[in-house]
Amino acid sequence: MSRIRTRMLLLLFCGFFSLSAQGAGISYKAVAIGEQDGWIVLDLLQHYVLGDTMLEALENGVPLTFATEIVIDPEDASFWRSALGRKIVRRKLSYHPLAGEYEVLDPDAGTRRRFATRDAALVALGDLKGKRIIRASTLDKGRFYRITIQTAFDIGELPLPLRPKAYLSPGWHLSSKVYEWRLQP
Repeated sequence: MSRIRTRMLLLLFCGFFSLSAQGAGISYKAVAIGEQDGWIVLDLLQHYVLGDTMLEALENGVPLTFATEIVIDPEDASFWRSALGRKIVRRKLSYHPLAGEYEVLDPDAGTRRRFATRDAALVALGDLKGKRIIRASTLDKGRFYRITIQTAFDIGELPLPLRPKAYLSPGWHLSSKVYEWRLQP
């Protein structure tokens, strides 16, 4: 019985250590794709974990821009054909040291939200609701479409003096896996 408890504690400790040692990343927690007001829309809930390099820059007033690329194509489309629909949603996370507040800017929606904690701002950064992808009338009924989504940190939006170092440093390269879903309108 003692050996079983020791093994369980070791497994719990290893599991806890692997969770706390997880590196930076972006993952998707929930995705909903459907039709609303004549548009194919996306609701997306992402989870952001920033690395030390990005956290240090953020805390020193450097805004961080993330771009979510959404591509829709017929499932049977050829490799050489351009995408039927492509949308890039940019969101910017910044910290205002004098005010002690974090801000999430969504230029598409024209919204600017402020938060007292970084965790609350990261949750808001990953909450995309009602993002229009393509008009539903452009899709053929009964045909299957492939929707791919990927979110990445946009190094090109950093202040110019930081960009060369950021392109060469792995601490600035943060992206999600490419996720793919099927849609039949």
